[in-house]
This record gives sequence, structure tokens and C-alpha cells, in this order.
Amino acid sequence: MTLDLQNLKKLAQLKSVILSMEKDFGLADMSEQERLIISAMSEFSNQEEALVTSRKLRNSVYCESLSAPTYHRALKSLLDKKILQPAEGRKTGLYRLCL
Repeated sequence: MTLDLQNLKKLAQLKSVILSMEKDFGLADMSEQERLIISAMSEFSNQEEALVTSRKLRNSVYCESLSAPTYHRALKSLLDKKILQPAEGRKTGLYRLCL
């Protein structure tokens, strides 16, 4: 793989925009793992009340590299913060993003 200065500059600019947006949306205080789960939830939720399975989240491009304990800690943290909620009548396995 060849590193190209122009492409690295573009990547740095893109990361700057992403970091700025995360700050604007209140995500900057979250852990990287929590932000990854939120990104996966956002991608799979096609409407505000959409439910997403834990398996789909876990296997997403965002979360696939997280170890199981790290994923579950971040998921529990998001549930504790009420950013995610389990589907009505369920404790685990199916979640809704609470905006």
C-alpha cells in the first residue's frame, strides 16, 4: 500500500468534520465503542421507532472488530444512559435508538 500525502490530507479533513459533528450531536463524551454502536443503530434504523437486533448490531461493520466483552459493556452503558431501550416486553436482543 502506498501512502499518498493528498489522500492523507483528505482523510484528515474528513476526520475533522466527523469529530466536529460528533461534538455538535453530543457524542463526543461517549466512548469510541458507544459511538460505533450508535453508528450501527443509525444505519439500520430506517425510521425513528425502528428496532434492531443485537446480532445485527454485533455483526455490523462498525462493531465486528469489538471483542464480545467490550461490545456488551458499551451496549449496557448505552442502555443505562437510556440512549438505547429494549423493545417493549423484552430485556435483551432487540433495541430502539432513543433520540
